[in-house]
Amino acid sequence: MEQTPKASAMPLRIALILLPTPQFDLSTVEPSVLANYQTLQPELIPLLKADAPADMMSITISDDSDTNNFESQLNAATEAINNGYMVKLATATHGLLMLPALKAAQMRIHPHAQLAAMQQVSQVDVNEQPFQPGSHALNQALDQALNQAKRNLSDVSLNESFEALNSKQQFTAVYSLIQRLASRTHVRKAVELGPKQAKSHYWFSEFHQNRVAAINFINGPQTTSYVLTQGSGLLAPKSMLNSQRLMFVLQGNNQQQIAASITLLKQQLDSVQITGSDELYLEQQKVLLGIMQDNLIDAAKLIESDNSSAYHAVIQASSVSAAKQELAALNDALPSLFAEQADSSLTSKGLIQYKTPAGSYLTLTPLGNSNDHSQAGLAFVYPGVGTVYADMLNELHQYFPALYAKLEREGDLKSMLQAEHIYHLDAKHAANMSLGDLAIAGVGSSYLLTQLLTDEFNVKPNFALGYSMGEASMWASLGVWQNPHALISKTQTDPLFTSAISGKLTAVRQAWQLDDADAEIQWNSFVVRSDAAPIEALLEDYPHAYLAIIQGDTCVIAGCETQCKALLAALGKRGIAANRVTAMHTQPAMQEHQNVMDFYLQPLKADLPREIGFISAADLQQSQEFSVSHCALNSQVVAKSIADTFCQTLDFTGLVHYAQEQGAKLFVEIGADRQNCTLIDKIAKHDGANEPQRQPCCTVPMNAKGSQDITSVIKAIGQLISHQVPLSLQPFIDGLKREQASCQLKLANDTTAAASNEHHILREEV
Repeated sequence: MEQTPKASAMPLRIALILLPTPQFDLSTVEPSVLANYQTLQPELIPLLKADAPADMMSITISDDSDTNNFESQLNAATEAINNGYMVKLATATHGLLMLPALKAAQMRIHPHAQLAAMQQVSQVDVNEQPFQPGSHALNQALDQALNQAKRNLSDVSLNESFEALNSKQQFTAVYSLIQRLASRTHVRKAVELGPKQAKSHYWFSEFHQNRVAAINFINGPQTTSYVLTQGSGLLAPKSMLNSQRLMFVLQGNNQQQIAASITLLKQQLDSVQITGSDELYLEQQKVLLGIMQDNLIDAAKLIESDNSSAYHAVIQASSVSAAKQELAALNDALPSLFAEQADSSLTSKGLIQYKTPAGSYLTLTPLGNSNDHSQAGLAFVYPGVGTVYADMLNELHQYFPALYAKLEREGDLKSMLQAEHIYHLDAKHAANMSLGDLAIAGVGSSYLLTQLLTDEFNVKPNFALGYSMGEASMWASLGVWQNPHALISKTQTDPLFTSAISGKLTAVRQAWQLDDADAEIQWNSFVVRSDAAPIEALLEDYPHAYLAIIQGDTCVIAGCETQCKALLAALGKRGIAANRVTAMHTQPAMQEHQNVMDFYLQPLKADLPREIGFISAADLQQSQEFSVSHCALNSQVVAKSIADTFCQTLDFTGLVHYAQEQGAKLFVEIGADRQNCTLIDKIAKHDGANEPQRQPCCTVPMNAKGSQDITSVIKAIGQLISHQVPLSLQPFIDGLKREQASCQLKLANDTTAAASNEHHILREEV
């Protein structure tokens, strides 16, 4: 490539769009194919519907042994674009459309990326190894490319180098980079990962900063550097459901109708021909996807109508064979389920439900009450500090790209999720986060999952409550605070979190009347299987040990490690050490009550969510007229409720019971992992044995450590469907439409290729 002086190098400004198929051709698009293109890539619609098809030149990237061929082809493409053409670069498997960025903007086409620079440098010093990182040729080529792109090296968030690739391999590397830019996915190097670590995660950027990537190809004495920037277009969401992840909804008003629905679905699945290895050919995948889509469309119509059936069963499976097994198991379970419901000897039948590890679910005691909103009992439960974990939520962005883009526009998503800690290559890094960072990441994960449920699936809670600092997550996530992002930097720097109730524990030192000359406090907390009363009876003998949390069949004691261990010995119990320093929910925290109030005194939105019953643990300590549930919300009420909860013993058992008395029945945990669900299940089990008069309740986790993120979401939605919670199935249906369109295009391309081979036609592109 002929060198251009730095002063005259101008950015290329070429829009790059990944094509659904390498056969994409504006001049020969048939109506059926056109519809599939529009389904898969709506950003191409302005181009596909243009009155006059634009002039498009096609260039095939071959396996030519000449490693410089790719660059010459790009030069030819650039020249053609300057002459008014669009250019399609393609291999047998991938296609890329290139056009001027200005033209793309005029046509309202959102590109996946932009090519901003392309520079080549020949090795000057033949004694220098050109392929070594930091070599003169590589540095010079990258410097010139950055200069042409009007970018600095500090702007580059990804810089990749490859040695001795042929033209097709170079194109594939560039194509992969565009994919990552368009899906906002950071792919980790396999050699750096442990066996349980995520292979990729969201590609975070600094607030309001576009992603910039450089890619360098080193071939013998020549180095070529390219600079790409993110485009305004996003890759279409990955479908949550596909031929390896199935979901069906069966409805009926009695056992016979549900059994009939099972029989009908089994007959439909029998029409899908599978191989011995349970794999499906494209044609059979298309049939299966059609059955699933039709099923969910019918279910959505019934769910949204007033004629919804009394019971909704959800079948989930990983294959057609597994789905048939799930159907058979459910059919076998129906008699006992309905017999339990009909047993008049049971004064309180409790929750009647059927569930499998695969996610299939049926309840005969639906607690969402979509037919009677006045009795609806859906409660969002927000977990406290310490539930976040390494690589959490790492794959959700690929299924909900628009949601992530929205969150990124609204605030600093990288800081909100504490990405530098959560997605650190050392998996142990997340476990050693400070209290403030844990709090931020906890609120961030809850905020994201709240928006996922409310925005994507249109799920609206009737109640909301939080475990400990989960109350802050509740106010931040449900449209109460005007600007919850403002608390991120405060949480990292305010003495409340850095030293008062964590770190040096200045609030505890003040309460214990210690001065600077006294030794550091050895603080710890322990989970112990015990009721609260025996612990409370011993506290007077151990003034520096505190009952911090009451939660089902366990309690948490915290304070001076020596006194906590002595209390446990006197109790005759063993405790599990948390090894985390926090004085929340202990008497010394009252030293910070006013500071906590000041910290959380945030402006509220003008239009507050009036339909949600907010429930605070602070309500347990005051009369009903002053409870959050019965007060008009204002900044003082919210801040005081958090401070009261923060500084006193947390009675989570009492909080759950209080929520049930308000009408909460179906508890959906909105945050990382499922610790609150486990606690509420234990509380419900204890209540079922000792307080049969209590209304039944059910828990639904949105996330579970060790499980695939999207699988957890699908299972949660399945339970909500069976509990008749009003929601939208459209995200599933839209994904299946894209899956079908992709199948149809692959089938069409296979047919075209077969016909070409049959007639021995060689199709070469110029």
